[in-house]
Order: sequence, then C-alpha cells, then structure tokens
Amino acid sequence: MFTIGDSTVRNCGGITRREMLRIGGLSLAGLTLADLFRSAHASPDRERREAACIFLWLDGGPSHLETFDPKPETPDTIRGPYGAIPTNVPGIQIGELLPRLSQHMDKCVLVRSMNHGIDSHSPVPMLTGFAGETTSYGAVISRIQGYRGNMPPYVHVGSRLGVGGGRLGAPYFPVEIADPTGNRVQLPQFALSADIRADRFTQRRELLAAIDRFRQSAHGNQAIERMDQSYQRAVDILTSTQVRDAFDLSREPAALRERYGANLFGQSCLLARRLVQAGSRFIQVKWYDGPAWDAWDVHGADLGGMVRMEQHLCPRLDQGLSALLSDLHDRRMLRSTLIVVGGEFGRTPRLNRSGARDHFPYCFSYLLAGGGLEGGRIVGSSDRTGSRPANVPVSPAQFAATLYRLVGIDTTDARMRPFLREALPVQEIVG
Repeated sequence: MFTIGDSTVRNCGGITRREMLRIGGLSLAGLTLADLFRSAHASPDRERREAACIFLWLDGGPSHLETFDPKPETPDTIRGPYGAIPTNVPGIQIGELLPRLSQHMDKCVLVRSMNHGIDSHSPVPMLTGFAGETTSYGAVISRIQGYRGNMPPYVHVGSRLGVGGGRLGAPYFPVEIADPTGNRVQLPQFALSADIRADRFTQRRELLAAIDRFRQSAHGNQAIERMDQSYQRAVDILTSTQVRDAFDLSREPAALRERYGANLFGQSCLLARRLVQAGSRFIQVKWYDGPAWDAWDVHGADLGGMVRMEQHLCPRLDQGLSALLSDLHDRRMLRSTLIVVGGEFGRTPRLNRSGARDHFPYCFSYLLAGGGLEGGRIVGSSDRTGSRPANVPVSPAQFAATLYRLVGIDTTDARMRPFLREALPVQEIVG
C-alpha cells in the first residue's frame, strides 16, 4: 500500500489527533502510482523564476519576544528573563538565545507584524492562508508547478499536521517522513514488492507500452500519450535509487551532520536541503513533539515553561537554522530556495503567573530568507509591548500570496483564485 501519514500529536488542549490516508496499491496490474502522477500533472509556468521552499514549522507557537522581536526597554513582566543582542545588520536586534542566527541577519527578513484571531492550536491559517482551509501551500505549489524530475514535489518531515491535499485531493498529499535519522529512511512507497524482480517489472512495462502504441495508432488518442508519460515516471521511480538516495542522510559527511545538530530538528533541516537539491519543491519540517507537550507551547506550571526556551528550543533552532542558511549559501542555493520560519501564533506579551507565556495570535513574527529576497530588513513592527502591529499588518492570506509570489507563482493566475481569493502579496516583502 502507498501509505501517507500515521501519527499522534498532542497539544496543550490534551487532544490526540490520529490520521491515516491510504491511496491505492502499487500493483503492477494497474500501476496506480502512475494514476497519481496523471492526476497531479501540471504545466509549470516556465517564464517566471521558480524557487523551492523549506517551511520550518515551529509547532506550539514560538514567543516572538524571546526570538525575533525582543522588547529590552519594557518592564521585566513583559520583556521576560532574556535580553536582546545585536546582529550583523546594524540596528537589528534579536533574542539573546539565538547567537548563531544573529550572524545571518544579512540574509533574512523579519516580519514583525503577523496577526490573526485564532488562539487555539491550529496550523490551518498559517499553512494555508485561511481559517477553514486544508489545502496546504505544498499541495497548491505541486498543482501549479508540477514535478522536477522524479522527486516528489511536496514532502512533510515530522508527525502529521492537519493540512495536506485538501480540496485538491489525495494526489497532492505530501510524502511523509516521520523520522529522518538513521542510515536509510525506509520508503516502501518507492520500492518494488519483494516478490517482483526488476526484469519482470520491465517486461510488464514493455507489454503495457506495446498495448498503448497499438491503441494510439488505432485511435490517434492524445490521452494515451499522456498516460504513457505518467507510466514512465512511475517506472523510473520504482526501478531506480535516485529518490531513495535523496532521503538517505548517511550519504552526508559526519562533520556536516554534526554541524546541523544531533537532534531531529537539525537532521530534518539537512534532509530538507538534500531534497531541494534533488528536485523537491516544498519541504515542510514540523518541530518534533517534546517529552510531554508540543515544543514551543511554553505556558509554565504543568506545561514546559520558559526554561525550555533556553535549554532546548532556541539552541536547537539556532544551530539547525544557522547551519541550513550557511549550507545553502555555500552551495549557491539560497537565492533559489525560500526559507520560512514560524508557527501558529506568538505568545502573550505579559508573563503569566507561572512566569511563562500563553497563546497570542494578535501580533507575532516570522522569519524569511533566500528566495531572491533582499536580506537585512524588518517588515512591519509591533507596538511597544509586542501586543499589536504598529504598521504593515500582515494577515495569513496576505502571507500566503507573498509566499506563492516568492516561489515564482503568478498570483493573478485564475487557478490561484480558490486559494487566495482577493489577497495580494505584501509589497514591502516582495519588493
């Protein structure tokens, strides 16, 4: 079976979500992987510059005051226990728990005026653009831009989120990798059955091709030609090691793996770089669940408090993201790869009774880098306490339009209307 997704996610609401999607078998009789490719076929817009996207989803909602929008001049009940540090861009400060990232601000754009009104844990607004929508950025990009070679265009790393193919259906769900570590990630959906030899599979392909050639000559049906292309793509994946090798982190030097960090987030960032390099278009990395509760959900009391920011969360983000930016830059891939970093919301500007922060969707920050953006900039600002946008407020819908524009999609294309409605890109970001 081609299985996509099987995970359990727990958040501060104590809710467990278990989702599984199965879409057909890779039977040689029907070759249903080819059916998936036919359904997902789209003609990319070749005239626009295209960029891949790595979306680092900080599940649980990171505090903007401890990361990208510190408030060092406010009372300690607002600024919290940590200070701000200068970056390599004069005039821009970030939280002191991100010292490595501070030296990469020349590559980054900080958006400090994100906002919406949903204060419960939901990835939907920020991973689709709209409340109630489940068609993710990765699915839309796959539909509009299509495949690069044999690589799956949309990959999700980590436990399952509540977005995927949405209204576009099963062919646009991501390939999911629950754990990127180990010598070789197992991808049964890209392997032949154990009882099927490659030579027997090739004979089956040749027989199918012969039948299709006969049908085409008999009827002149152009649909048959398109069908044959889909079969060919399925065969290429099933009989080669290219796709599986792209997911194999053991092919990277040990020193580079250590540079990203010996943890799930760091290794996921490295895997994302490998997938972009191999041809995937949208890689979504979900921050891994903590020992008891989702990572960045720092309420304090019975939940993880602010100390987790210092001991666990920020150090791993700092190392993994900095390594990713350096690696892409060194390989001259940063301009063609958009990095997006953020979660479902920010945290309350005022510390709660446990000395920690609760959910706060009314003003929070995102980090963007690469994708042809001019770095070293701040777009939008929050008020003195980080409570509300002071200028250039950015909604999820506007952010969605901005992301699509940055990866090279024409946001005026009629096919984008269901996913953007009337939203326009933020000109202060895209230029």
